[in-house]
Amino acid sequence: MRKITLKHTPPPGLARQLADDLNPSQREAATAADGYNLILAGPGSGKTRVITYRVAWLIGRRVPSESILLATFTRRAAREMVGRLGGLVGNEAGRVWAGTFHHVGNRLLRRAARELGFQANFTILDGEDQTDLIRLAMDDGGLASKNKLAPKPSQVQHLISFAVNTRKTLEDVVAETAGDMIEWTDEIRRVADAYAARKLASNCMDYDDLLVLWLKLLDEHPARLAEQGKMFRHILVDEMQDTNALQIEVVEKIAAAGEGNLTAVGDDAQSIYRFRGADYDNILKFPERHAGSRIFRLDVNYRSTPQIVALTQASIARNQSGFPKELVSARPDGLKPVVVAVADVYEEAALVCQQILETRDRGIPLAEMAVLYRNHYDSVVLQGELLARNIPYNVRSGIRFFEQAHVKDVLAFLRVVLNPRDEASWRRLLLLLPGIGPAKAGAVYQRLAAGGDPFSAVAAAETMATVPPKSRGLFAAFVNDLNLIRATDPENRPAAAIQAVLAGGYPATVRQRYDKPDNRIKDVEQFAVLAAKYESLERLVADLMLAGDLYGVESSGGEEPQDLLVLSSVHQAKGLEWSHVFVIRLVDDGFPNRRAVDEPGGEEEERRIFYVAVSRAKNELMLSYPSTVSRGGYGPTTFSTPSRFITEVDPELYERAELEHEFDVLDVERELRKSLEGQADGKKAT
Repeated sequence: MRKITLKHTPPPGLARQLADDLNPSQREAATAADGYNLILAGPGSGKTRVITYRVAWLIGRRVPSESILLATFTRRAAREMVGRLGGLVGNEAGRVWAGTFHHVGNRLLRRAARELGFQANFTILDGEDQTDLIRLAMDDGGLASKNKLAPKPSQVQHLISFAVNTRKTLEDVVAETAGDMIEWTDEIRRVADAYAARKLASNCMDYDDLLVLWLKLLDEHPARLAEQGKMFRHILVDEMQDTNALQIEVVEKIAAAGEGNLTAVGDDAQSIYRFRGADYDNILKFPERHAGSRIFRLDVNYRSTPQIVALTQASIARNQSGFPKELVSARPDGLKPVVVAVADVYEEAALVCQQILETRDRGIPLAEMAVLYRNHYDSVVLQGELLARNIPYNVRSGIRFFEQAHVKDVLAFLRVVLNPRDEASWRRLLLLLPGIGPAKAGAVYQRLAAGGDPFSAVAAAETMATVPPKSRGLFAAFVNDLNLIRATDPENRPAAAIQAVLAGGYPATVRQRYDKPDNRIKDVEQFAVLAAKYESLERLVADLMLAGDLYGVESSGGEEPQDLLVLSSVHQAKGLEWSHVFVIRLVDDGFPNRRAVDEPGGEEEERRIFYVAVSRAKNELMLSYPSTVSRGGYGPTTFSTPSRFITEVDPELYERAELEHEFDVLDVERELRKSLEGQADGKKAT
């Protein structure tokens, strides 16, 4: 057979671009020799540029594009890198194996599915498909999802996935992360086996299988390992600090079977995903696993001002583990970060909103500003203030607070108290009760609506008779909860009404119906904190409804504005940047997270989360903490302690701001005059 050699010509001008576009440390990393290389890229140091030029450099050295594997963590990152690469090497960019680990695994498994017992046309299960199949597997494994005390399908699914990705036994994962489920360990194991059998029988794989079976292929089929070692002459891994045990085992096995060319890129100080199974040692111990590997440091920050970088550097230097950092900024001087103590969470929300509006007035778009927080529920009071001030925003850490199912449930309790003939709210509450479906909920409501007083009717024997016998005990408890809520004087004390919801049977409902129940209950507690601002239940409900936020539309009826403030948890903000960043709720027991600090290595990971938060800011950074906090909005107020991440750094690195309260006396006088005139008019009418 005649062989024809297709020549790949390196793009003209690449050498000049390498010289002009990269600083010396970037260029050294991009043009590193073959072998094992670790590129430590600090925040804003041009990591994506270096990876892109590294691939272009390899192609320019006659390394075939199709023999380069570039593993990323998001499709967006892969698209961005391939797009940039196209500007350097043209069409060769499209020949690189670039994509997420799962994307690459899918492509490779299509070629070898039969060797693993699957057909090449296997389908991939999405999250909902997985949950449905887990439910069936729970029946197979003797862990019926109908058992109220048994783990929920979503919990079982998480345990199976976490075990797979951390390369731990399912039994160890249950013992380490879900101690309250230890009694169910044998059943969970049977469910995992049944789930795997069902996937194989239906020729389906879930996302984890794309990695698990990829590794199985390499372990059990030496010819496939040799084939992939030959296929991928160079492997580059982006965000190495975020890889888990499964991912690193796959790429290191292939690299060892091939030419031993593996370039890992990342920042150990930005390793913040342990809860997802990320293994910090994957990047920290890279030099130990690969003797003779080279380390390159990208410490020049092009994103943030020197003042922000100095605070970032001082904070992460407190960690005992990790590679040493010497971060410097390439930008001109700016303002020092600002630290401000506020009286409480309401004052914090008011301050942040005022600063946002003033910054917008100076010409900075809302989209160039972000409010970051450690826990999603820390944003609740702020979201209420944003709604009140008509500041449009987008939540990156999840759906908007008032759009969440559990918050709508609590709001339904408040709405039926406010308006006992609110059919939609009655139906929502009735559907929370096991054994009551849409038809039965409709029948019960018709019974309530037939009389003059739905609250009297709901407690009547005739109403109880319309409820299925197995649901009557829970229905009676529901009626009792309604009476307790009404007894709190909800019209004038809405926070107390929400506390009554928490004191009743609703938390048990949350634990039975929803995943992450503890976080949802904390959401409701923060809802009560927000409600404590209101002296009227009617005003609270009206403000939320008229804002349109419950239905995801603007109250004006217009289109969603394009210029939106960003609210985000720090975990969701990683890799992003904004001109102005506000980090809120910086109190000990909050940021750092109390539970995380108690775990081995927890405080250092929490400090890395803080490092990620402050390094998102380009021009201005404000850190705030409330001096007092209350739980649930209707209870004792306690003094808080400022986060150790503020107090442990040199105070010279930030500026303390003192709040001065200014009251518009003219507005007060004007309102008083209007009130007096209104009273006078009322007397005349009488």
